[in-house]
Amino acid sequence: MKMCLKQGKMIRTPYPELASKHTAHKKRIWDFKLTKIMKNKCILEGKLRNLFAVLMSLCDSKTKHQVESSPKFNDLEKTLDSMGLLALIEKLVYTGGANNIHMRHNKAMAIMKLMTLYQEKFQDIQEFRDQYLAKQKVCNELGINFGRCEGDAKAMLTKQGITEPTTAQLKKATNKVEEELNASIFMYKTDRSRYAKIIEQKENDVLEGRDMFAKTVADA
Repeated sequence: MKMCLKQGKMIRTPYPELASKHTAHKKRIWDFKLTKIMKNKCILEGKLRNLFAVLMSLCDSKTKHQVESSPKFNDLEKTLDSMGLLALIEKLVYTGGANNIHMRHNKAMAIMKLMTLYQEKFQDIQEFRDQYLAKQKVCNELGINFGRCEGDAKAMLTKQGITEPTTAQLKKATNKVEEELNASIFMYKTDRSRYAKIIEQKENDVLEGRDMFAKTVADA
């Protein structure tokens, strides 16, 4: 039984009993019931509430002060919203809070880490893809965009017969242009000892008017 003091809410945990002298069959039934209970909503809710305290305890004094100074913190603490707290901490870590100098430094470091990232000789391609996407996410969180060229987006739409695109169409096309650019950058950052021939073939395809490059990093 756990008490949420912030809400005055009782969370009961109905664990099944297992006799000290039990048969193998009863033990299997007990295991089944316990597994089912651990997936129960109230158990998951209790775990999330515990996570709030764990996250706060893991913050250093500076981050904790920034979190507690946020106008969102009171509501997060009142409901013990651990996912909301995690999002707040993530944003503070990426942007440095209200410290613009810290933000500029973070942006510079994020760009450098993405640009200097290359697949290691024996690194698995899926692992490298995940690593690249993680660096790209940091850039997105910091508002750093690569290749968001409105001219390229309009040219793409013109080929599709859309000469006067709406705001939504232009935004969608711009997002696509940016994603295609990231896919191309990712391809060139792979291990050349393994993928040089594939990249060379794709470059030859482009020269012949066939764009065979992947359109997303996930498909690269």
